[in-house]
Amino acid sequence: MEEKLIPLTEENKNLKINIGKLEKEIESLKKWEKNNNIIIFGLEEKETSNFELLRKLKENFKDDLNIISYRTMKSTKFIAYDLKTENKKPKPVLCEFVNNWRKIEIMKIEKNLKGINISEDYSKVILEKRKMLQAKLIEERKNGNVAYLKYRKLVVKDNKNIQEKRKRESSTSPYT
Repeated sequence: MEEKLIPLTEENKNLKINIGKLEKEIESLKKWEKNNNIIIFGLEEKETSNFELLRKLKENFKDDLNIISYRTMKSTKFIAYDLKTENKKPKPVLCEFVNNWRKIEIMKIEKNLKGINISEDYSKVILEKRKMLQAKLIEERKNGNVAYLKYRKLVVKDNKNIQEKRKRESSTSPYT
């Protein structure tokens, strides 16, 4: 009886390994798909078409900095909320760019934009992991460390090392 179970257990182990590999591949494909996307919060919903939404986004970005054109955006659309929750907040807008460097430019100027908040587009799994790390992030910042979230990991750096100025060590001349 045990001799019959040995090939089945080995096959089961192999299948589990393959499933793990496939899940990692799916996650990397989702990350690649969302690599050029940003989510914009705070735009009012007065537009009736995606073209009007794109025009409004271009005007908002042009008012703050002239960095965006129609050719740099692949698509724009509103992200729907649950109908159960009756939020009066405007819907977030998903913007997909042709190039990743345009997305990075806009993320850099986020502080200069007025009335608009921008965040990167992550999958639901990553958003849940980031939400779980928020408590640790706040705790590390209260302790005086420099902490930030990078994709799905918490990066913590000691504040002491950053504040120290690097000074060149005095060297002796070889001719003395």
